[in-house]
Amino acid sequence: MNEIIHTTSEIASTTALAPTTLPELPIKIRQATLDDLPFIDSLQKKNTKKVGFLPTKALEGKIKLKQVLIAEEVGGRLSTVGAGEPRIAPTADRRLPTTSIGYLIGNDQYFKRDDVGCIFQVNIVEGYQRHLVGASLLKAQFEASAWGCKLYCCWCAQDLSANKFWESMGFVALAYRVGAELKGPKGPDGKPTPRVHIFWQKRIRKGDTTTPWWFPSKTAGGQMNADRIVLPIPPGVRWSDTQHLILPSEFESSRALPASLNALPEPASALQKPKRAPMKKSKLIEKPLSVRRNGLMFNIPKPGALVQEVETKIEKQPKEKAPRVKSACDEKLVTAARELRDRWLEEVNAGRYAPHCAAKYDVARQLSEEVLIEALPMTEVNERKLLAA
Repeated sequence: MNEIIHTTSEIASTTALAPTTLPELPIKIRQATLDDLPFIDSLQKKNTKKVGFLPTKALEGKIKLKQVLIAEEVGGRLSTVGAGEPRIAPTADRRLPTTSIGYLIGNDQYFKRDDVGCIFQVNIVEGYQRHLVGASLLKAQFEASAWGCKLYCCWCAQDLSANKFWESMGFVALAYRVGAELKGPKGPDGKPTPRVHIFWQKRIRKGDTTTPWWFPSKTAGGQMNADRIVLPIPPGVRWSDTQHLILPSEFESSRALPASLNALPEPASALQKPKRAPMKKSKLIEKPLSVRRNGLMFNIPKPGALVQEVETKIEKQPKEKAPRVKSACDEKLVTAARELRDRWLEEVNAGRYAPHCAAKYDVARQLSEEVLIEALPMTEVNERKLLAA
């Protein structure tokens, strides 16, 4: 993807609301390289409770697949220019220094669907938030996606303020699922409650009102490494008021093992701790005699002493992998959730119920006039050229 340089005022000017009072911030969006890995990893560790965590190998794979965008400020830090002083945009004959201020991880395919993309992480350096840096990253991600991708989605924990960001970008809350049972906000009794994840989705084409909405009926794996039932948000219920209905422990307890399997003893290998490998010894030499000659001391081996070399072969014992504990949903619940999803989406896509949208900024994808002309048939192109002449 070619580098995109624009100011945040361009994002704000596309909204139909009152103009924003945010200062201009020249931003350059580019594809991430492996040199950006330390910046991405350090920023991820600072905000891991908000954006999640991806191992280093996973980050390297995302970068190689060109699924990571980097936002850079052109011309130095935000505090280097006063409130009323204009920003200097870079030109062809002058290169200004850049500072990495955020990144986005996303893909234009989700659940093997070519028409749905997904945003996994949007992370902005503290001090640059609320300056439309995230909006610039989203707009660049939409423009770089395949033309067949018409929807973009993301999952966000209900207790995070990032939900207001997705709402202001034009995403609508369609569904939710239960996350970790002990990582939610504390209840009246002081104990943590189950965390709820909100499913946000947006039509990324300019003026698109016909693309049908979609969300999965069940998610598997991921960072939770567990199956979760996905339920639609009922009409009239705001995303912040959604409460959990199906806890993971409820359908885990219903899948009890047969009595014959419970009676089996645990293998001895699981009870015994792995022995530590012996240390390698290279040589064993007997202590030599100390002899003095003219005030100097010499170490002379004992007569008849033999130097024995003992090499022990260290055999590495294969590590026993811990059994993968993965909660699987009851098939009856999966079938019921799929039917509920299909019926609910049928009502929504038919226009009988429109999801609430509170878009503040327009980051939809829009083709330029030149691209539209190239996509038209030759007859229409010739007619336009004649009219222009």
